[in-house]
Amino acid sequence: MKWFVSARSAETISSTIRIGESADWDEAVAQAIQTGRELTHADDGTQLGPARNYRIGDGEGVSIADGSPTASEDDLRRRIQQQTEYDAGVVNPAPHQPASPTQSGSVAEQWDRIFQWLRGNLASVSIAGATDEQIQDAMRSTGGLWPEELTSFFRLVNGFPRENWVSIFPMHELFDVDRTVSERQLELDIWGEIDAEMGAEPQVGTSAGQYVGTYLPEFIPFAGADGYLLFVDARRGPLHGCVTEFQKVDADGAGPKWPSLSAMLTDLADSLETGTAFDGHTHFVVDGQLRWQ
Repeated sequence: MKWFVSARSAETISSTIRIGESADWDEAVAQAIQTGRELTHADDGTQLGPARNYRIGDGEGVSIADGSPTASEDDLRRRIQQQTEYDAGVVNPAPHQPASPTQSGSVAEQWDRIFQWLRGNLASVSIAGATDEQIQDAMRSTGGLWPEELTSFFRLVNGFPRENWVSIFPMHELFDVDRTVSERQLELDIWGEIDAEMGAEPQVGTSAGQYVGTYLPEFIPFAGADGYLLFVDARRGPLHGCVTEFQKVDADGAGPKWPSLSAMLTDLADSLETGTAFDGHTHFVVDGQLRWQ
């Protein structure tokens, strides 16, 4: 049975992949987990982050935030088995819940904390928000589906200029509204072709946070790199506005990371102010620039 494991570098924003083949499912899982533990550096020597993507056989991939040597083998095996059983139609997937327990709050208040830290710790910071006209144009281009927190966020920061770029997230570049529109359409085009080739049925009537395995019009990306996006889920439901990572291999399979954009900004502000980890990474400042490891 074939197995696959991959990890990404925060420095190069690229994935390192290892594949193999084993006699049976149990052995394949064991070898994939062991390889994931040993996969600490990319082939070029750059350090890899703690997140791991596993795939056993022909099933869907399993994205796990911590597949590093500190992760529990029992938990890794349980997650992989749950996905395998779901692929085989044995069980229904449990409803996704956000990985972060942080509660929603005020986008403006949390971004102000982040802005104050950036201004006090980086050599040069240039931050400007999008105009209401820019936001309205972008919303019309994407069906007018934006949650209020997302419009509030873009009014405060509309990406960063190249001459004063800030790596505000460990593994994703912050988009401006134009990039949000173009990246969304690109993913819809790509996954629309994939779904057509696979004969997949249209995903309708799903709720925010519910796994669909494709890209939906209601997924509004605001950051990304190398085919990995952070998007706000504009579908209806209790998790309306949750933040999820869309992955080029596993789609939305990992489930929501945060219950809202404000919750994500709270975790980021806490990380910058206290030095604690954000999304599995810690920050440092080199030559007046923000870096993550």
